[in-house]
Amino acid sequence: MKIEKSKPMRELVYEELKRLIIDGEIEAGERIVETDYAQKFQISRTPIREAIRMLELEGFIESQPKGGVIVKEIGKEDIEEIYRIRIALEGIIIDEVIKKVTAKDMRKLTRLMEDTEDLLEDHEDGKEVFKLFSEFNKILYDIAKLERVEDMITNIKLYLSRFRRIAVENDERRRVAFEDHKAIVEAIREKDEKKAGKLNREHLEKSKNFIIKEL
Repeated sequence: MKIEKSKPMRELVYEELKRLIIDGEIEAGERIVETDYAQKFQISRTPIREAIRMLELEGFIESQPKGGVIVKEIGKEDIEEIYRIRIALEGIIIDEVIKKVTAKDMRKLTRLMEDTEDLLEDHEDGKEVFKLFSEFNKILYDIAKLERVEDMITNIKLYLSRFRRIAVENDERRRVAFEDHKAIVEAIREKDEKKAGKLNREHLEKSKNFIIKEL
């Protein structure tokens, strides 16, 4: 595999290694050896080393006492903490959505719910449904217009991205998530801040519990 240079090489390597970790091609507990990836990417070891430092700062990999680095394993305590943070941040998003949502926004959310339900009824590939779930979040973030909060949510969600295949492949989980989204949309339509916040917390708790169960 050869990485074509369009950005600084360390950034390209960082992005590729992160993708491999998130997609599960580099598994939790697996060592990342500079020389191996330098040969694989057909580049020098320096950008590999720099990319490893970046990934270590983000918590994707960790140094070992005897040297070397491995992909960090995510345990129950990590997931609990990540979801506590996400629930708090998304609570801020929901509060802001209630204040700012327009009729146009509601039409967009309603169409998205209809499109998602059609995919679910057609037993469409889970990855396509997942894309619409991601679009649901994006619409809410766009309505809220809180870029720093959105960036923080995006960063913490990356830690759990390696588990998304589990949820995407589970028909029951997809249906439950969709019904949660529909209920949240209705609460937003009613401008019921308390109800929308409660529904979103419960939705995220279900997601957390599902991931922990499947660990």
